[in-house]
Amino acid sequence: MAKTVHVSEINDLIKNDDAVLIDVRETDELKETGYVPGAIHLPMSTLSIEDETLKEHKGDTLYIMCRSGKRSENVQHALIDQGYDAVNVEGGILEYEGEREEL
Repeated sequence: MAKTVHVSEINDLIKNDDAVLIDVRETDELKETGYVPGAIHLPMSTLSIEDETLKEHKGDTLYIMCRSGKRSENVQHALIDQGYDAVNVEGGILEYEGEREEL
């Protein structure tokens, strides 16, 4: 069963140095809605299982985030199929903007 966390938990994840947050939004979306502190930006359109950044974190839990949680869910399932421990961040950046606190 695929794991999820709500975006309201993201601040605690960001503060945890062990958390690996992957933002799969496209570059133009980042310009519109901003960056998530500490997130690794890997746009879904260019994301590859062979990506070196992903390989570096093969043994880590990856928290996958997008605009609303739909694309991140698709990426999550693809990563799980490849043996990654991936968690979808429900709500995405749209809800994160309302949950954001100063870090």
